[in-house]
Order: sequence, then C-alpha cells, then structure tokens
Amino acid sequence: MTRHTRQGCRAMSAVPFFRPAARLCIYCICCVLCVVLVGCAGMTGNGGGNAAGPTPSPTQPAAVPTSTPRPADGGAVVGTTTPTPWVPPTALVGTPIPGAQATLTAAPRLRTAPLTIINSSGEQVHMTVEIADTPEARELGLMHRSSMPPDAGMLFDFGQDTTSGFWMYNTILPLSIAFITADGTILAIRDMQPLDTTVIEAPAPYRYALEANQGFFAAHNITPGDRAILP
Repeated sequence: MTRHTRQGCRAMSAVPFFRPAARLCIYCICCVLCVVLVGCAGMTGNGGGNAAGPTPSPTQPAAVPTSTPRPADGGAVVGTTTPTPWVPPTALVGTPIPGAQATLTAAPRLRTAPLTIINSSGEQVHMTVEIADTPEARELGLMHRSSMPPDAGMLFDFGQDTTSGFWMYNTILPLSIAFITADGTILAIRDMQPLDTTVIEAPAPYRYALEANQGFFAAHNITPGDRAILP
C-alpha cells in the first residue's frame, strides 16, 4: 500500500501537476505586468495626478467691493450714514431760584395733545404740547423747568386775539416762540434767552403762542407763513 502510494504520487507530480502549475504561474505574472503597465500609463496621462483626475485648485474667496455698489436701476447710491438727530440746548444751571421746586410741585398738571406743523417744504412736523389755557397756567408757563423732550412744547391759548408779550422771568430753558393766528398761520418766530426779562412781542395780534426748545423751528425748516394744525 505504501509503495503503490509513493509511485502514484511521483507519477502525479511528474506529469499532471507540474505543467498546469507552470502555466498558472506564467499567467499570473502576465496579469501582474499588465496591471503595472496600465497603472503607469494612467499616471503618465494625468500629468502626475491621481487616477481620478488633476487635483482641483482651491476655491478663491469672493472679492469684497471697496465702494458702495450702485443700484441695478441706475439710481443714486444711498449712503448708510444716519443723520445726527437734533438735540435741544441744555438749561442754564448754577442759578438757584428760591421756591422753584415747590412751585412746580404745586402747579396743576396740564393736559397734553398732539400738534402738527406743515413747513414750507410740505413736511409734517409732529409735536406733543402742554396746553396752557387758563390765566394761572399761562402765567407760570415753562418757569423753573430744567428740561423738555426734543419734540415737546407748550401751547398758550388766549381764547381770542391778543397782543400780550412774553419774557423769560424765572425760566432757565433756552426757548423759541412762534406767534400763531386763529387760523393756524405762523406770524413770527423769536428766540428767547434764559432769565432775560426783555419783553418779546408779536408783530400783529395773535391767538396762540407756541414755545419749544430753542432751535426747534429752525431745525425743522419751520418759518413764518407755515401752518399749524392746532388741537
């Protein structure tokens, strides 16, 4: 049994197994050579890049404009600068007025109402005003006030035409005053300085007087001849 097996093995090794194995080895070597040649050809064709193609160049960032772009419709360039708001002047300080706080505390609270002025450019200028329509309220006016909102004021309503004048006794706020007729037409505008006792008069009879922070009318292009829509 043992001898027969050895002879069989020698015969099988000499003939059936040797030739197919040799062919298989040669076939494998050829396949490997083909793969190597194909790979080299691909690298040469891509200029040294990888098999997927040339390395893409990095994306360049978008350029930032150095000036404000002009609108597509050819209109004017709109700037981003916000106009500086008008700021009223401050009150005169360092001049104590005896009894000022007590007077303001005891004074009755005045009713307020909206008031609109149409200036010479056709613009509407809105204000909120306190209405002084009694002798006591008109006499006190804006005395002793240390501040007033930029778009606020006091409207003196005399109930009929008058020629009464105004002064700045005990008043530390710089003010402008507009004299207004019964139909709302502005007759004149005057500036008044703190604590100045000079009497300011209108050029003609009027029914209303509107006091505002000094410079308010000029800042809003309000001039004589403009019209006030009264409350």
